Amino acid sequence: MSSAEALVRHHIDSFNAGDAEALFSDFTADASWVTGDYTVPGGELREFFQAAMASITPQLDLIRVVDGGSVVVAEMTEAWTHDGEAKQAALVAVFDLVEGRIARAKIYREGSADA
Repeated sequence: MSSAEALVRHHIDSFNAGDAEALFSDFTADASWVTGDYTVPGGELREFFQAAMASITPQLDLIRVVDGGSVVVAEMTEAWTHDGEAKQAALVAVFDLVEGRIARAKIYREGSADA
């Protein structure tokens, strides 16, 4: 397993465990997170993940990682509950890496995360 794939697996394991601090350690200090039209700018990720993990509990299942060196793509499924109903969606995350950490994440989700 490459170091980039190990980073992605750590990121997903930390997410699934609800460990915002471990998750945050995967990012550069100025990293950004983009989901659809919503962008969390650099410097605000810690608060974003702490708030998100306090209110939602989705689980990610890694299907595969495509390691392009400084750009890594992870194909996953995400499962969550909304209004008492189990939901699932396919998603792809594109991670731009700098010195072994995530500098930018862009998430492409099938359907709506609000559904």
